[in-house]
Amino acid sequence: MTIVLKPEQERVIQQAIESGVVGSVDEFIDSAVRALAPRDMGFDKARARVAGGRIRELRKGVKLDLDGMSIREFAHIGHKY
Repeated sequence: MTIVLKPEQERVIQQAIESGVVGSVDEFIDSAVRALAPRDMGFDKARARVAGGRIRELRKGVKLDLDGMSIREFAHIGHKY
């Protein structure tokens, strides 16, 4: 397969190699292919249920007392307009 890159694409790859993000052009392409590989894009109820359970577990014991303030008011405490 022959791939023709635009100059900007070549610069991005070269910068990734120079900065140590990847070690070679082959490694860059392997990473890109893995990132874009087809995956199951359907909604998975079982995975969603597990994720929801994890979120609920993380929230245990977390309390937010706003003393009657709205979340918007709370978020803007200390902001200068």
